[in-house]
Amino acid sequence: MLDRWPVLKEVLHLLMPMVLTLTLELSISMVDTLMLGNYSPYHLAAVGLASSLWTPVGCFLMGITFGLTPLVTRHLHGRQMKMVNIYMSQTLGVCLTVGLLAALTVAFILPHFAMMMATEEETQRVSAQYLQILAPAIPALAFTVGYKNLFEAAGRPNFPLIAAAIGLLMNAGLNYLFIYGNFGFPEMGAAGAALASTISIYFSITLFFVYDKFFSPKTLFTKIKTKYLFKFGILLNVGLPAGLAFSFEIGLFSSMTWLISSFGDLAIGAGQIIMSYTSLLFTPLMAMSAVTAIVVAKSLSKEGVEGVRKRMRVIVGLGLVYVFVCFVVTQTFNETIPTFFSSDPDIIAMAAGLLIISSAYQVADMLQTVFTGGLRGFRDTRFSMIAFAISLFVLCLPLGYWLAHFSPWATELNVRGFYIGLGSGLALLSLLLILRFRFVVNRALKRKIKYEEAGVVA
Repeated sequence: MLDRWPVLKEVLHLLMPMVLTLTLELSISMVDTLMLGNYSPYHLAAVGLASSLWTPVGCFLMGITFGLTPLVTRHLHGRQMKMVNIYMSQTLGVCLTVGLLAALTVAFILPHFAMMMATEEETQRVSAQYLQILAPAIPALAFTVGYKNLFEAAGRPNFPLIAAAIGLLMNAGLNYLFIYGNFGFPEMGAAGAALASTISIYFSITLFFVYDKFFSPKTLFTKIKTKYLFKFGILLNVGLPAGLAFSFEIGLFSSMTWLISSFGDLAIGAGQIIMSYTSLLFTPLMAMSAVTAIVVAKSLSKEGVEGVRKRMRVIVGLGLVYVFVCFVVTQTFNETIPTFFSSDPDIIAMAAGLLIISSAYQVADMLQTVFTGGLRGFRDTRFSMIAFAISLFVLCLPLGYWLAHFSPWATELNVRGFYIGLGSGLALLSLLLILRFRFVVNRALKRKIKYEEAGVVA
């Protein structure tokens, strides 16, 4: 038991600041929901619909930058800083090229889907406007995530925490000005929330650059390697499957908004409350995934498979404790939580019922998140992409749609059927990822034994 304390200390050193950082970053969405929920139910529904459309696109791009973590971790701790510049230059190139395509998609294609899915004219107009204003921030958001991954992989998670806190405060202040039209600013509603987010994202990336270049004790990204700006094959090899997997993961949740739109705009509003609340709970799990990728990549090069196993046991144990607390809190206060997001009694009642179901699949969600990070630490990202696709398209969506519309219990379940399907998809996903991780670990162990028998140092 005592040998786990150094591992626990190592994990918590990274985990606690990263949890706070992600909490602050995702709180931007929650702040938008809180402010718009008390502004207009249709503006709340518009942001929920717009977010469900742009988030998978944005997360695909951000997920590509996740490939940076296992690539730079070894070089940062092995003092090969020149390789860090190459990988960061590749990340910048990806954000400029793929990011531009993503921004154009959000600005000119997704608004048409929003207008088809919303039933109220006001919701259609506002959601399209929200997407068009937010689109230019997509490339900057992805590179900010890349910079954050670099600092965290270097074992320096404190500045990303400071940057996230400043970004949240700026976003809340700008929301107050632009949503409600205070202090002489125009009253823009949901469009004001999009403008506030865009300004905050560009300010955050400026903070990272200025700090790393002029104030950091040791600059991490010292020089742009122009030769590698558009030669990002190595990053894409690891990052592209990770980006698709992350996009599918977010798609599991965003698809709920698309599917429940057939039940009306109030159902979309309730779904946005669930998204905001579960995103907040999901924040520590995302941090655990990132920490897992870092410590697995680091321990694999220094201690081997046994070091990986020790750290995985500690991280999974922490995850189980966390999701148990979340389950108790959500089950106890399911009728109170929605009142913080909306004053509409119909939205509150619908969201309260959905919270009970969403709290039941937290264990599966934790397991799939942690083992996705573990596989990323091994640079094994393709299987995660396939597993997410199977869970989303083969089980989650068909089952949820059948339960909500065609099953013998469809009248009683309605919107809740989609969330039961979501929980089933996450359960299958976690099982697939655990089996894959065991296979990868055993394969690495056999390789090590083979090297030792041959008298070669692995």
